[in-house]
Amino acid sequence: MLSRKQTSIFWLILISQLCLLLVFVFVRLIDYDEGSYLSAARLVKQGSLPYLDFFYPQMPYLPYTYALVSGSGFSSLFYARLISALAGLLLSVLLFSFVYRFSGDAKLSLFLFFLYSFNGLTISWHSVAKTLVFSDLFGFFSFFCFGYYLLSQGNRKRWLIFLSGLLIGVAFNFRLVFLPMLLTEGFLAFFFSTERKTKEKILDVVLLFCGAAVSSLLAIYLFLKGPSAFVFGNIGYHMMWGGEVIKMTFMRKVYTLAKFVFYPQNLAILTFGGMGLAILIRRIRGRGHLDSQERVIVAALFFSLVLLVICFLMSPTQFQYYEQALPYILISSIPALREFKARWMDKKIFVRAISVLYLLFLIPFLVIFLFISREKDEPYAIPEVKSVTRVVQENSRPGDMVLSGWPAYAVLSNREPVPGLETWGWEIIPFLSSEQKENLRLIDSLGVKRAILNKRPHLIVEEAWFLSRFEDLIKTNYRLIKTTRFARVYVRESE
Repeated sequence: MLSRKQTSIFWLILISQLCLLLVFVFVRLIDYDEGSYLSAARLVKQGSLPYLDFFYPQMPYLPYTYALVSGSGFSSLFYARLISALAGLLLSVLLFSFVYRFSGDAKLSLFLFFLYSFNGLTISWHSVAKTLVFSDLFGFFSFFCFGYYLLSQGNRKRWLIFLSGLLIGVAFNFRLVFLPMLLTEGFLAFFFSTERKTKEKILDVVLLFCGAAVSSLLAIYLFLKGPSAFVFGNIGYHMMWGGEVIKMTFMRKVYTLAKFVFYPQNLAILTFGGMGLAILIRRIRGRGHLDSQERVIVAALFFSLVLLVICFLMSPTQFQYYEQALPYILISSIPALREFKARWMDKKIFVRAISVLYLLFLIPFLVIFLFISREKDEPYAIPEVKSVTRVVQENSRPGDMVLSGWPAYAVLSNREPVPGLETWGWEIIPFLSSEQKENLRLIDSLGVKRAILNKRPHLIVEEAWFLSRFEDLIKTNYRLIKTTRFARVYVRESE
């Protein structure tokens, strides 16, 4: 049991994390992808199916998660972010619970809880309407069950391994990057199981895959209904985006990985994890085998390494993707922190110094995401987007169509997007054939031109990067009603 002081520290960390997440929920600049995800959620709520009725480049669970809070105009952004923040908070508590149950060490558990809760990547990316936090949550929940599967005996293992498969299935149905973790769990279940008979080990692996299949029924259905659109949305689009649109070269991947590794907060966690690995190797050499707890540590190492490799190979890869490995790296650090606990962790001055330095490196995330220090982010500051959506709402009615490159303007105004521009896709149009564009429900330049000529949209939001080539055509058929710092809003001329 935690002492009264330790309980107070736990609640202090948890409430402080919640407060930080809430600040990011209501103040953080809008991520470009949030507009697309919320648009997809609104379409799902209206009865449309991803891949079949509109282009969607992720696994299918996120639109259904946000569907209940979609269609509320600008408030839908905050509702969806609140759901994400609660998922991030739950993940932190799960990590603490696992480490405390596994190690029985309150100080160690609280220290790892602190490191994860106040990591800049988790705060800034678990407070947005995106897939990361949900794949993180269910992926770790799966590992939680898998870890206790490795520690348990007898029939209790059966439901744990099935539940682990069910949860990892939920994780990769938010984000495909967690699919290889199912194979990782299958490999570890076979070789690390306490079962002696091969038949029993195979049964465990089958149960794991059955669990994942149950949680993937929606994806299986959508795949069978539209296999080419499903595969392209989850794999082909990302390869084309990374290779053709932003030219994600090998050196850019190395640079992105280096940013993650050498950011001081992450470097501290990776250092602890590396020391844990070194101590584990030393122990194995000394006795030649792993005990049950060490198998869980090795499983965490496998998870972290596989995720790091996947994030590196992804096209494109982003700095924030690597945060998915953090919970498992922290668990991998347990052997080192146990060994150094008496020497360092029991010294208050050491722990306080580490904690203060760690918190100081949250400042760059605050500056970038709350104070919008980068010029490229200024169009996506909440006040700037609100100024555009306010004009859209004042000059249209529900059901009116809005033409814009960024779906957020339509969905946050609670208006209808032009078909083919509901989510991402515009940038890859030049690399697709006419048949592919039709199959994927994507609109090209000719389709945009026809929509403007036919005056199909009631309003047009022209951004610097989108529609500028059609400016003369827009001015002929539409009237300029508002110019903001980053956009122009046009209304359809009366017949």
